[in-house]
Amino acid sequence: MKFHLVSLGCPKNLVDSEGVAADLHRLGWTYTDQPQAADLLFVNTCGFIQEAKEESLAMIMKMLEWKQEKPQLKVCAFGCLVKRYHEEIARDIPELDHLFDFHSLPHLREWLHQAFPSLSRQRGRIPHEQTSTERERTHRLFTAPHVGYLKISEGCSNRCTYCAIPGIRGDFRSKPLDAVLADATHLVETGAREIIVVAQDTTRYGTDLPGSNHLPELLQKLSNLPRVRWIRLQYLHPARLSEPVIEQLFSIPKVLPYFDIPFQHVADELLERMNRGVTQDHLENLVRVIRRLFPESVLRSTFIVGFPGETQTHFEQLLEFIEDLPFDRIGAFPYSPEDGTPASRLRPRVPKKVARERLDELMTLQQMLINERNQSWVGKTLEVIVDRLEEGRAHGRTFGDAPEVDNEVHFDVSKRVAPGDFLRVKLTSADAYDFEGELIA
Repeated sequence: MKFHLVSLGCPKNLVDSEGVAADLHRLGWTYTDQPQAADLLFVNTCGFIQEAKEESLAMIMKMLEWKQEKPQLKVCAFGCLVKRYHEEIARDIPELDHLFDFHSLPHLREWLHQAFPSLSRQRGRIPHEQTSTERERTHRLFTAPHVGYLKISEGCSNRCTYCAIPGIRGDFRSKPLDAVLADATHLVETGAREIIVVAQDTTRYGTDLPGSNHLPELLQKLSNLPRVRWIRLQYLHPARLSEPVIEQLFSIPKVLPYFDIPFQHVADELLERMNRGVTQDHLENLVRVIRRLFPESVLRSTFIVGFPGETQTHFEQLLEFIEDLPFDRIGAFPYSPEDGTPASRLRPRVPKKVARERLDELMTLQQMLINERNQSWVGKTLEVIVDRLEEGRAHGRTFGDAPEVDNEVHFDVSKRVAPGDFLRVKLTSADAYDFEGELIA
């Protein structure tokens, strides 16, 4: 029996999808990348913003079209959208065979026994807990073997007014250190050379556990893992970053000087409305501290434009901030009012047309600035991790680029090279999104 799974949304969802796939594998199922050949289809949904919700619903409908062609096919949806709108989806899309919120082996096993009773009779009891031997047999399906996403917590307690995650995932809950290290060991055993630490708020790790300094302790232990070359931190909340914290975390061996810090805005009035717990002065100081302590660092951030109450003056403050203290990578989004969030009740609303115009203006400025910053790297020789090979060309990333969201380096290779290799590459040219390079023997 075969299954096919589509994972939508963030890297944290990818980790959940890997968990579901691993459980299905242990229950005797085989993965296929051909949905039409599957007996069981899964979609891990995202419910964070409107575009993500629409993408998730579109994928569900596409899978149901395949079910019409193959009536015995079972279609199952899970994840954030399902958690958020479980009743509505069950009512409006009765063709779905099953809905569940998040990764749970007992729940999955129970439903599969009901949906496929003949298979259940053929197989013996499946253990509830995952053993180390089972871990070694389970390979990842949705991430490249050399890249390992390590989720260190669930939920979020920050209560940003625009964000639905606390209502979907619950309050912040750190995974115990031993459990995180076991997950990291599994990633290394399945080929990971770059560990990417993810959470809704990475900097909050361990604050709900006894003792202190859990994040530095975790990173130090990750640094000791064999074969791991890079450790990348994502989703750092600016309210919990200070000069001592930055210096402590990013001085640990193998932790890359890659700073992924969502600012969301810089105008004090909007930061307060967003409940971000920071001021423009704090954000400005953070950028200056990072540039001083780590001159050759890469700083990534995200911003929301068109948030309720954002005036033209607020928006110009944001542009001025970005121009004065340029970022290396930026993601920006127009505000999307989400059901049940405090911000959805805030007024005045910014017209969608205005928000879209502001987004275009911000990204035009960023494209110019990032092109200038990328040009400053031309001529330097950097370590590059190879992600894929195509017709004698390697495509990889520098320390300053996370998979999928940042820049790539493209260069010719004439010797045997494999994904996951670290090579020295001289950057020969750049534009706003990519580098060309030359392999150094």
